[in-house]
Amino acid sequence: MLKKELYEQLVDAANIIQRQFMENLALSALQLEANLIHYSVCHYQIVYQKFDETASGEQLARKVAYELQRVNGFAVLTNLGSRRIISLKPISQLTIDLPQLQANLQDYGKLELDCGEEQQQQALQRLVNQDINKAAWKLTQESQGKLASKKAASGNTEIFESSPSTRINARATYLDAFCSVQLSPEVLADGTVLIGLHLKHSLVAKSNISLQWIIDKRPDWIPSIKKVRHRYFESGKAPLVAEFLRVEDSLNGNSRLPHLGKSLVDYHQEKGLLSSQQLTEAATSSLIKVKYGQNEADHVASLVEPMFDFDTLSKIDSVFLNNLAKDLKWSLDDRIKVSAKMVKGLYLPNFNYRLMPVDYQNLKKSCLQYERMLRFANGAKSNREQDVLKYKAFGDMTRTQVIPLIIGKQNNTERNQRLLSEVYKSLGQLTKATLPPLTKFPDPVENASELDARLNRKSPANAILLIGLTDKSDKVAIRDTAFSYGLATQFMRLDHHSGIYSASYFNNVAAGVFSKGGGQLCSINDMPGETDLFIGLDMGGVNVRAPGFAFLFLSSGTQLGWQLADKQQGERMQDEALMNLLEKSLKTYLRSSDGVLPRRITLHRDGKFYESIDVIEQFSKNHTVKIDVLEVLKSGAPVLYRREQSADGTKKFINPNAGDALYLSDREIILSTYSGAELGKSWGDKVSVRPLRLRKRYGETSLEVLAQQVLILSRIHGASLYRHPRLPVTTHHADRFATLRQETCIDALSKMDRLCPVYL
Repeated sequence: MLKKELYEQLVDAANIIQRQFMENLALSALQLEANLIHYSVCHYQIVYQKFDETASGEQLARKVAYELQRVNGFAVLTNLGSRRIISLKPISQLTIDLPQLQANLQDYGKLELDCGEEQQQQALQRLVNQDINKAAWKLTQESQGKLASKKAASGNTEIFESSPSTRINARATYLDAFCSVQLSPEVLADGTVLIGLHLKHSLVAKSNISLQWIIDKRPDWIPSIKKVRHRYFESGKAPLVAEFLRVEDSLNGNSRLPHLGKSLVDYHQEKGLLSSQQLTEAATSSLIKVKYGQNEADHVASLVEPMFDFDTLSKIDSVFLNNLAKDLKWSLDDRIKVSAKMVKGLYLPNFNYRLMPVDYQNLKKSCLQYERMLRFANGAKSNREQDVLKYKAFGDMTRTQVIPLIIGKQNNTERNQRLLSEVYKSLGQLTKATLPPLTKFPDPVENASELDARLNRKSPANAILLIGLTDKSDKVAIRDTAFSYGLATQFMRLDHHSGIYSASYFNNVAAGVFSKGGGQLCSINDMPGETDLFIGLDMGGVNVRAPGFAFLFLSSGTQLGWQLADKQQGERMQDEALMNLLEKSLKTYLRSSDGVLPRRITLHRDGKFYESIDVIEQFSKNHTVKIDVLEVLKSGAPVLYRREQSADGTKKFINPNAGDALYLSDREIILSTYSGAELGKSWGDKVSVRPLRLRKRYGETSLEVLAQQVLILSRIHGASLYRHPRLPVTTHHADRFATLRQETCIDALSKMDRLCPVYL
């Protein structure tokens, strides 16, 4: 009896500790002080007289909504579907009369919005977003010049400090770093409105820096500039961003363009968005080619500014980037406190509500488990992929030859051979089989052409090339050449500073060799749920898209390769293409299972699932196989954090643990797949861990099980022993494959074994 009582007391104590532990979990967000579950709005029907028949109904309604905003003093209004307009207050101007768009509104009185209906929920969210923009403008007006606001490219409002950040000591003549917080509204199904706070440093070209400045002062930077942003914008819209293609020699803003019948200066003068000084500068500025989506267009260099991201800075000013990276370390504790300070006093004028701390009473919290879910050789278990160095890999390579090869003009052969030998030695730590001694190196080649000539004479069978690159070797051309002969490749640079070549560096390269050589570092031990086949679905672009594709994994983490769909237009895979992709995926699975159907298929959609649920239902019915559909959203989720109390009694905010989760509803969850501790001492408390947002779209499996599957699938990578991916391996591999497909020759890629993760 005493033992039973003691056991019950221990269980109660453990439950209390667990509750206290979970109570400390919170969101970097605020909450609207009122619930909008049945919010009443003004309701209008659109009646078209003239419109673009090639545009979709939703596109037309968005256009009508924007034009109505303009003629009604930028009232808070939006479209509801393809035929209706809703607004917070009655609007007086009900007619649109443009050359290509003519419409008027019929007043349908009041409409009570249902937050449980997705279309109405999203429309209400847009109204909240518009009012946040107005609230931010008012807040900045009261800040005595300390703050400013703008609409970000995402459409959300961004509040930023008017002066460059004092936290950044690194200085450049061409850009500034500003502390900014982006406000992302989220209307939940129960009417709760959360406002996510995303604090960051934005890198912005100085006010006097245009692309023309780059052309005149830094012409060698031109090949590294990938994107440009307009230096002007329409009221209520964010400045447009375009892909920069090239400078058009001998043409300027005053040059007459045949397809316009006028110059770009004349065109912009008619539009009325530029100042007289901008027009004067544009007259002598170079003409450039840019790309919006898939459409090329002419522009003027003085009217756009270069966009400086980390990739661009690494090519044009690596010294500054290194100094900047040190300054960008910013503890989560400071981030939470600064973001709260920047939005203090925000008041939504049209909804007539303030913001308050989040009420977590109706938001369920959880800590999902992943301990000892990875299995290595001889049944050893762990929760870290790097423990393969201790236990050996679960499954050995299928490629029978590892061939080291040095490529490039400048090569210190003895040193470089030693570096490649270290990788080969590390490879021996992973594999259960004994590797043959590395006694001979092939003669180096200078470039892809020499490699092609050598392989044309004799190509090794069933091999992977461990390629050491020197100088400015063309990696893309070399990889395409190897792929065209069916050879997998693992690259490593041989021109790094000597301090880079540590044991961990060699181990990571060796892991890449092992995985691309057909090996499996670890297996998943006892995956939760019934899923036997995971499919990671992605689309291959942003506008006119290359084929969508699917990545297939067994519940054990074993990869079954990829499948390609037909070329797509827009964000949605067409019904026939989706059905075909599912059929090919199932056929691949059946080959691996001796014809036994999977108990359940779980589809991970990278981003929003715009595809037809009807197709999913029909496929499930055709094959009598159960299916779950889960959206995996890698951006837009509020940051998760934990609250602690310091010894002196002050509050401290730290990064969450891996597995920390907060439910927004029974179909949506925010999940941290990383912890600060996993990032190491130098970064763990200096950055904020970015969680995933998971949204269940179809199926019977509980959201908790689906989330736990994602957490476990994020623990494996294949080519990075010390940093597991933030995404599940399904969509992480899809992300990497999308990058590879943009760089590589599709014909060469088609020669590769689909079980080989060549994209890692």
